[in-house]
Amino acid sequence: MSYLSSDYVQCETIQNMLDEQFATCSVLSLDPMPALEAILSTQLANGISQSVSDGSGKVKTVKVVYERRLLETDVTSSSGTRACSTSLESFDSYQTYEIDPTVWLRAAEKFEVANLATVCTTDVQQMIAKKIGKVVDVLERKIATQTASQLAGMVGNWASTVTGANASDELELATLVSTATKQLDPFMWGNLDIALQQTGYCQAPIIVGGSDFYKAARVYEAGCCSTTGADIGTITNQYGKAVMYDKRVQTALGNAADKSIVFQPGSVALIYYNEAPQVANLGANYA
Repeated sequence: MSYLSSDYVQCETIQNMLDEQFATCSVLSLDPMPALEAILSTQLANGISQSVSDGSGKVKTVKVVYERRLLETDVTSSSGTRACSTSLESFDSYQTYEIDPTVWLRAAEKFEVANLATVCTTDVQQMIAKKIGKVVDVLERKIATQTASQLAGMVGNWASTVTGANASDELELATLVSTATKQLDPFMWGNLDIALQQTGYCQAPIIVGGSDFYKAARVYEAGCCSTTGADIGTITNQYGKAVMYDKRVQTALGNAADKSIVFQPGSVALIYYNEAPQVANLGANYA
């Protein structure tokens, strides 16, 4: 039986730390957060830049700058002599957001300096580093959870030409021809690909969310020949799509294992404001 103590365990009462005697998950073990990692790793590669108006007020204005794709309606018909001149000029597009830096997420760890003389560790620096790492870890997990919730609230619509969308404008894909025989549907990836093209996707998409589609995609990767004569593995390899299970996104979608979100790399960006304030009110017993 384990107990949560209100003090540090002294060295004379134990032989070794628990995680040195058993195979345990470290308190700093990496918690998968595919949605957040996909957003952060693709937003800069897509040409999205951010600038902050750092005025004296508390609320900061963040301007997100991006290039707008020209529309076919921007093309005009002309006749006669060709001229290399125009009055049209394409500028940067931008959207402004506000961030209040006085509102934040907080996690903290405290220890008394006097305890360093009695705490059961031979490496005080490692202990302090682990405490700092625990704070960073839990903040990252909290941000990933908030990001997943916000992502679920930004889901858009499929194009009107897409078939297979339900009344809630969710694309329904059949992964099996028969649930009884567990026969894979060879048209599943093609149906998804056509829907993405009709909606205007121009890159290999990122799919995050429920466990059902993730498990189906993994089975498709190892597929062979169905009774229709189609090589499921070859079909899967023709459609490059990253499919990832994200427990936070699944929870944000109403804990629905059969729902996932698809977005184009770089189409979602995390708006941020960095500041490096002086550390105020730091007591002698804190680190």
